[in-house]
Amino acid sequence: MRSRGARAHNGTVTVTLEPMPAERFDAWRADTVARFAALRRESGMLPPAEAQEQGEGIVAGRLPDGVRSADQHVLEIRDDGRLAGTAWLEVRAGQDARMGAMLYALDADPAVAAPALDLLERYAASAGAETLRIDLFGQDEAGWRAIEGRGYRASSIQMLLAPLPAPRPPATIRLSRMDAQQYDAFAERLIAEFADDLEREGLHSAESARAESERQTAEALPNGIDTEDELLFVAEAGGSDDPVGVVWLSVQRRSTGPHVFVLELRVEAAHRRRGYGRAIMCAVEEEARRIGADSVGLHVFGFNDAASALYDELGYRRAEVLSVKDLPRP
Repeated sequence: MRSRGARAHNGTVTVTLEPMPAERFDAWRADTVARFAALRRESGMLPPAEAQEQGEGIVAGRLPDGVRSADQHVLEIRDDGRLAGTAWLEVRAGQDARMGAMLYALDADPAVAAPALDLLERYAASAGAETLRIDLFGQDEAGWRAIEGRGYRASSIQMLLAPLPAPRPPATIRLSRMDAQQYDAFAERLIAEFADDLEREGLHSAESARAESERQTAEALPNGIDTEDELLFVAEAGGSDDPVGVVWLSVQRRSTGPHVFVLELRVEAAHRRRGYGRAIMCAVEEEARRIGADSVGLHVFGFNDAASALYDELGYRRAEVLSVKDLPRP
């Protein structure tokens, strides 16, 4: 795929994809890092220093050998020979051995964005990819316009509440730290449920989803309930003998102060539809204030409409959305 371009016709516009010459990579790399950092900073997801660090880390980690990096396709978009933009596409096998593609960056003149995306989808499919993923931030209006009506679905959503609102009415829930026995049951169930979610997302087989769930859990909680800055709670309500749910908070230490990220929230089946999900999130806000944080973030899968509706109601906004499209076989 690197040795040849791809071409599309859209009325009077002829658009091609061509491999980026090595001598142009350094300038493109600097622009891409700056754009990545700006998107993360402007979305509110990260402070300036961390946004810059993450932008540099993504590019350095994926492109250690520049345009010759394995599985990476850094491309120029040309309109009748004129440089009209750039794109960065990754095509590689996932843990389940299925090929997938990730469009890390698409920077194109508005007139050629649609035909360029047509080409990139075909390019990825011809390289063997079964799906194409695109990560977009809430403020990236051009990116959202480019994928509108093209069959992309939200796969993974990062939501943010910042700054924290004024304290809500007193929570009807009390958060108590898990003990070792509660943690063992929590971890076993967490791995199984997260694996189910990964498989349902459509990017993993059952086997690879389980392996990925185990890997991420071990990485995030190497010392169980004693892992530094990982807070695991059971949620208790007055009049209930059993916990009504659990919540896992990760405290991220940033240059601007602590940030709380909700890694897991579950209301037990017997206690659902009683407002406990909302009450737990209000208790999370109180815990964030106690820690000294002024923001709370969380992740929700795109198929989880009920959870998304709750977070919308509480004032969370969609800061970053990973969208995915199934590609036709070439």
